[in-house]
Amino acid sequence: MTQYSGLLNDLRIAECRKAARNVLQRFSIETPEAIDLETIAWHIGKLRVKSGGLSGAEGRLVATAENGGVIRVADSKNLGRRRFTVAHEIGHFVLHQKSTIDRTTLRKDFTVWTKASEEAEANHFAAELLMPQPMFQSKCVGVPSIKLLESLASTLSTSLLATAFQYWEYTFEPVALVLSNGWDMQSFRPFKEGWPRIRFGGVHEDSAAGERLAGKSPDSGRMVRTPAYAWLEGFDYKPNTDIMEDSLHLEYYDRTVTLLWIDDPL
Repeated sequence: MTQYSGLLNDLRIAECRKAARNVLQRFSIETPEAIDLETIAWHIGKLRVKSGGLSGAEGRLVATAENGGVIRVADSKNLGRRRFTVAHEIGHFVLHQKSTIDRTTLRKDFTVWTKASEEAEANHFAAELLMPQPMFQSKCVGVPSIKLLESLASTLSTSLLATAFQYWEYTFEPVALVLSNGWDMQSFRPFKEGWPRIRFGGVHEDSAAGERLAGKSPDSGRMVRTPAYAWLEGFDYKPNTDIMEDSLHLEYYDRTVTLLWIDDPL
């Protein structure tokens, strides 16, 4: 297995996403409805998709480069998460080709997007396979919110968490994305202009996410005003400056996803 350290760089992310689009182009897929993962898996590597038979894992890929093999997926009523798991395992087969592959994907692996790792690479591949830019970007319209992301995830039959990272990738809105594990900020995608800068570290108690963690309020449920200093560097001296925040705790992953939006110039 390749040894990784640090953050996954933008060039490698682009390579993983291009590999996914190449798969779609190979099969002349031009609409979301035509993304048949079981057919893709078979034709890309003689991979059969089966459900169940896993203990404590979300997916498993056992295959050889010459003879193919099996993608096994945990039983789930959530079609979006199931499809993302299959796409993730296809990503491992395409990106991390070896003569023999035997690897297991855990639930926590789907929360890895910015750390340099094969799991993050497979996540970016899977997101692009299910929500490729030509089909997805035009759908990223309207006021940024978790409800918008939920609608996109439902329409395209993929996971909400993957949709959030894909939305950040292709929206034209000034947004940032933060994924937190309890009070610890696990990873984030910054505002694309490079400013303002996210204050990485612990979740601030004055943010909507912090108030939920402290038991003061439920999930925000919509975009709400939150103090800029709770999320951004350099705003401690501007206590009356706000930005917009929508935070949701994802029970399945035990993570909080936060969408930040600048609706007015700071």
